[in-house]
Amino acid sequence: MNVVSGRQIKELDRAAVEAGIPAGDLMENAGRGVADAVRRRSSRGKKVVVVAGKGGNGGDALVAARILCEEGLHVRAFTLSSIDDLIETTHEKANLLNERFPGTLSVLDDDLDELDKALAAADCAIDGLLGIGVDRPLSGRYLNVVRAVNRDDLFRVAVDLPSGLPSDSGAIIGEAISADLTVCMAAYKPAHLLYPARAHCGEISVVSVGYPDTLWKSITPIAHVAEKEWIAEHLPVRRPDGHKGTFGRVLVVAGSLGMSGAAILCAEGALRSGAGLVTVACPRSIQAIIAVALPEAITIGLPDQEGHPTQDSLAPLRDALARADILAIGPGFGRANDTGAFVRTLIAEVKSPLVIDADGLFALNTEALSEVAGRTVLTPHPGEMSRLIERPTGEIDADRIEIARSFASEHNVVLALKGRPTAIGTPKGDVFLNPTGNTGLATGGSGDVLTGIIAGFIAGGSSLADAAILGAYVHGYAADYLARDHSERSIIPSDLIAALPHAIAELEKYGLVPRVRRPHEQPEHRIQAPSLHETTDA
Repeated sequence: MNVVSGRQIKELDRAAVEAGIPAGDLMENAGRGVADAVRRRSSRGKKVVVVAGKGGNGGDALVAARILCEEGLHVRAFTLSSIDDLIETTHEKANLLNERFPGTLSVLDDDLDELDKALAAADCAIDGLLGIGVDRPLSGRYLNVVRAVNRDDLFRVAVDLPSGLPSDSGAIIGEAISADLTVCMAAYKPAHLLYPARAHCGEISVVSVGYPDTLWKSITPIAHVAEKEWIAEHLPVRRPDGHKGTFGRVLVVAGSLGMSGAAILCAEGALRSGAGLVTVACPRSIQAIIAVALPEAITIGLPDQEGHPTQDSLAPLRDALARADILAIGPGFGRANDTGAFVRTLIAEVKSPLVIDADGLFALNTEALSEVAGRTVLTPHPGEMSRLIERPTGEIDADRIEIARSFASEHNVVLALKGRPTAIGTPKGDVFLNPTGNTGLATGGSGDVLTGIIAGFIAGGSSLADAAILGAYVHGYAADYLARDHSERSIIPSDLIAALPHAIAELEKYGLVPRVRRPHEQPEHRIQAPSLHETTDA
């Protein structure tokens, strides 16, 4: 699924009309999508109130009002402007509603008494006030109408975007409709996906308005949303005659005294995502803990100082580095004085692909970023990203699409900016938003699992960008799998590990995607540089 800006949707509208598609037809399609969604989702009665602005969003809402009347629902529709002040196509739809169902449409008075009475008797309200056109806080009558609709205990449906939200970020700039359902026209806009704006949208249903495929090809989406079909098709395939070398060797360099769990969770994530062989290199002071907890992995004890790796830790690593297909570094490392120098020296020496997380990110500076360019996935949360780019976390959350894009392309890395949603930026400037996951992931250690999953997919043959997209999706899907029968608040990272086989099995079966392929269908295992050639349609 594509994510587009408000400007791009307006360009599509204009281009469609220039191509010979009547604006009224586009509006009919949009309004029918709203009416269909209301009929499917709202089971709380047959009385609907529609509030419509004077633009195209209002016209969509008035079409929905007419169709719902035709289907026998009791509808009251209101405009904030006189019929003559509506834009041309919306004016036509208002006249058609009046002709077919006289008395349904009224112009609101300043005191809103008529609206308040209608809302008090209604079960559902359709918000067609402003849609994607907002760039400043609401005021005056628009603000009063939004407050009136929000105040009543109704099933609230927003047309394209809840009125009061700017379309192109996750920012909240003032009061806005709090929708239970948002009927999104043609494609997602950033506000449908980015918090805190996302919280106003409720359930989101994307409907077609009839733009031709040729017009879609004329615009460059600002982001993509990973879909289940793509994920199922791009999971690394497993040769029936494969062995542990075929499925890749992951070296996890992680852990410190008191943080052995981070290394364990990361290694388990790599194993559960299909890595053939996982080695954990950790300070000697915690090696025994990890060896007992993780019998499936090889362990290497590194010289340490008070439980943290030092420059002397490099020598025992070199043989393992030479054999590894992918290096995952950082979880649970801590930030002792020598740790940062150890990380920087290590990533400068190793030439294999890297996944860098947690305290490994803390060690990065401009020089270190240039050392890892072209072969690295970084997995920061907003706090870690804040240190890397020196911007407040609030700005990062509201603008994560552009931040993921600019940082990844500037530094030639794949960036998995964790959060809701995780945004994966690629060196080519593409951004992919992950739709899975829930608050069960908001606990210490879940990020360590994600690092391991991504490393495991790279070991299995995925490109760095594909592995980051797959890893974020599977990680969130495991949390969603658990939430079917468990409280999100009770999910812990070890639950994610246990759920991964079930979640991945569901994805493998989705659309009858085979778990294995015949040998002639599977290329030889090869670790590749970051590439998005095969993922631009995600």
